[in-house]
Amino acid sequence: MLGGYFDAVRASRASQEVRTERDALLKRADRRTDLKQFIPCDSKDRARAILITAAMSVLGMIPYVLMMLIWFFVYHESFAQSIISFFGFVALGAFFLLGSTKRAMGKDRPWMWWFGVVWLQAAVFGTIVGFFLYFRSLAYYWKYEEMRIYTNVAAAQDSSSFGDGSMFLFSEDTRLDAMRSVGYRSRWTGETFCVAPLTDVSMSQANTISFFAIGEGCCTPRAEFLCDDADDFTTRSALRVLEPEDVVRPYMRWAVQGASFPKYIRAVKLQEATYATKAAIKPTLLIWTKDPIKVKDSFYHSATEICIQVSLTYFAVVIISVYFVSWKLIPRQKHEGVIRH
Repeated sequence: MLGGYFDAVRASRASQEVRTERDALLKRADRRTDLKQFIPCDSKDRARAILITAAMSVLGMIPYVLMMLIWFFVYHESFAQSIISFFGFVALGAFFLLGSTKRAMGKDRPWMWWFGVVWLQAAVFGTIVGFFLYFRSLAYYWKYEEMRIYTNVAAAQDSSSFGDGSMFLFSEDTRLDAMRSVGYRSRWTGETFCVAPLTDVSMSQANTISFFAIGEGCCTPRAEFLCDDADDFTTRSALRVLEPEDVVRPYMRWAVQGASFPKYIRAVKLQEATYATKAAIKPTLLIWTKDPIKVKDSFYHSATEICIQVSLTYFAVVIISVYFVSWKLIPRQKHEGVIRH
């Protein structure tokens, strides 16, 4: 009797649980469920995102490209034109930002706001990169282009007579006196700054030395100089090493690549003290090379290579960033579905 009673109770509970689960399933069958979150992005949205990315990236890079061209070809001739161009780009970027609001144009335009951000960022970044390239390399290149070339120069001549000279071809009797070279070692950086005098057959120990070949980390402390083409005894040409004041205005000296020049002057002083020679009050420092034109052009090529590397990296970052932003600009369609069980 008791066994039959318990069986009846278990059967009743099982029947009640089945009804409860069935009622829950029926309720879910009547409920409409938004399936948007479960449906993957279709190819049309992806194509729109790619088109938006391409348009905003390419057009947004215009200020960057133009600022690079200005730093390479315009700034050394016209400072005013360069400044006007920069502020013109900034003003146009500000217009995009302000024009994107409903208050300004009667309708919110998110794409215009993001385009303004890309535009302004490109203008500012192009200015910063161009500033670095110009004052580290291009300023020297353009200054060399403006200066003159002198030939048949004797080492005994006063270098102040060739203040506007960038490249020199010395007389056949001029030689690099490596036996009277010195290496000045910086106590702060450990770098060695090398100098060696240029002499000719007419000079004696008492003559003032006006020209010194220089180099970094290419000599021993005394009597050995292996910088550039010093080991080639047929070398007779050189490129002048420019001082910061030769390249830019006094208030911009901090920006140019001239920090090593004073250390070479200290090396010249050490050479005087070591060999009892007499250097000119303002000696001319030279890069002793068989091809001074190539050395001059290296300033331009160096700036170009850095520009290409930085630009490609920057463009890649812009494309990736804009691609993620573009998905926010695509209007979403509502996808609904019905689940029935």
